[in-house]
Amino acid sequence: MQHFKVLVLGSGSGGLSVTSKLLEYLSPVHVAIVDPSPYHFYQPFWTLVGGGVGTKEETRKETKDLIPEGVTWLKVAVSKVHPEKKTVTLVNDQVVTYDFLVVATGLKLNWEKIEGLEGSLGKNGVCSIYEYDQVDYVKECIRNLKSGVALFIMPPTPIKCAGAPQKIMYLADSSFRQNGVRDKIHVHFATAGKAVFGVPEFAKALDKVVKAKNIQTHFMHKLVGVDAAKKTAFFDVTDAEGKVSKKTIQYDMLHVVPSMSAHSYVAESGLAFEDGDQKGWLAVNKFTLQHIKYHTVFGVGDVTGIPNSKTGAAIRKQYPVVVKNIISAMNGMKLDDHYDGYSSCPLVIDYGKVILAEFGYDNKLMPSFPFDQTVPRSSMWILKRWFLPVMYWYGMIKGRF
Repeated sequence: MQHFKVLVLGSGSGGLSVTSKLLEYLSPVHVAIVDPSPYHFYQPFWTLVGGGVGTKEETRKETKDLIPEGVTWLKVAVSKVHPEKKTVTLVNDQVVTYDFLVVATGLKLNWEKIEGLEGSLGKNGVCSIYEYDQVDYVKECIRNLKSGVALFIMPPTPIKCAGAPQKIMYLADSSFRQNGVRDKIHVHFATAGKAVFGVPEFAKALDKVVKAKNIQTHFMHKLVGVDAAKKTAFFDVTDAEGKVSKKTIQYDMLHVVPSMSAHSYVAESGLAFEDGDQKGWLAVNKFTLQHIKYHTVFGVGDVTGIPNSKTGAAIRKQYPVVVKNIISAMNGMKLDDHYDGYSSCPLVIDYGKVILAEFGYDNKLMPSFPFDQTVPRSSMWILKRWFLPVMYWYGMIKGRF
């Protein structure tokens, strides 16, 4: 059995950032990353690619080029964690032991929970920016639609980048206008939520955007099925009294987003919350990001069951907390570093215009700039389009923030 002082599960944003930062304190021979994926993706850019900006190829790099030098890379998926024994079993039956474990395995997309969707994604006008192999088809659907109904879905939260389902809608609307066909296309937004956005200040701003763009909204509409042949979407609709009824909406283009959850091994390993809104997600303290039961286990990123928004910006604030708290725990010290729930969502509402939403726990506004961030700005578009990718590739995943 191989043994490491720190074993990191996942080579995504959280896993790479934590690993890189750990090397300020530990020799790379004491750290390992577990992940079979040959590629790493900068997913926030997929929205822009689907809207016709940039290419998907610039969002992908080979994992081998991003693993810090000297760190062991175990190219195998996790089967189960045994936190009492401080071991991890991989799908090839290899067992790895650790002193400290960082769970950074993200989440999974539950496409199978939408009845009738299997075999339909990527054709007949059914598309999604939530998969690398699908983003070009989103661009194609938007470009080719000349009339009819463009239906955009927002599933129940939590999901990663909860603003993305409407960002691509706004870009589609702008593209339709540029192509001179917007007056022939009806744009609909069907969301499982009660409002267009979870933070009231930004919801108010986005309500104005929706109204100005003449987008028809459908609240408390949960997508449960698709009939691709008949181009029909099926919904469970919940009224004010909690009663559920059935409804259908015909479409010509459907941008679909599935519900999301932590990978099954999290719950099967006894690491997940067992009830409440965070059931199934990694059970960590929302401030220290240490597991509530197993104090040698920490979490970072989308897998965590904390009441924040699952974005790359959240990870940027989380990973230094995780690393410093691991080092403190190693030395028998109090965990003094706290994560405040910070997240950021650059809400693209048009080509060249972005509302930068920054907030923390309890929807507390946490602006980084000294101006009203509910106002769409071209400067925030420049930040989103040009600066954030550079900061990601050459800063965050290198542990430099």
